[in-house]
Amino acid sequence: SDHRRHAQWHRLSPLLEALEQEAEDELLRARESLTSVTAPLAVRAELRGRLDAYKAKVARHGLAEDPLLIERYDAARRMLWSAPCDLRVAEQAVLRYQHAVAELLQPHRPDGPQDGRGAGGQGESR
Repeated sequence: SDHRRHAQWHRLSPLLEALEQEAEDELLRARESLTSVTAPLAVRAELRGRLDAYKAKVARHGLAEDPLLIERYDAARRMLWSAPCDLRVAEQAVLRYQHAVAELLQPHRPDGPQDGRGAGGQGESR
């Protein structure tokens, strides 16, 4: 009786190995699927954090009431807090807000352009 039971296990060994391989394959597919869902959420969270950090910077510099900054912040925030979220479009909105903040915080030079909405002056020589 014991011998017969061992023989059955011996025959089941290839089946068990195949089942283990299938389970490993399914686990890998599940992990890949989870990554495809969580990666965009991480990007969205990073963009939200960046947007909030710049808003805090704006408040520290007393620019919280600037109409352009309010408009650009609100646009980016609407995109980042809506579902579904187009991350490319939302990232561009965050970048537009960041650039507007950078322009307003840039020290104004008397010999430079006075329009305040130029290319940013980074890397330019005068």
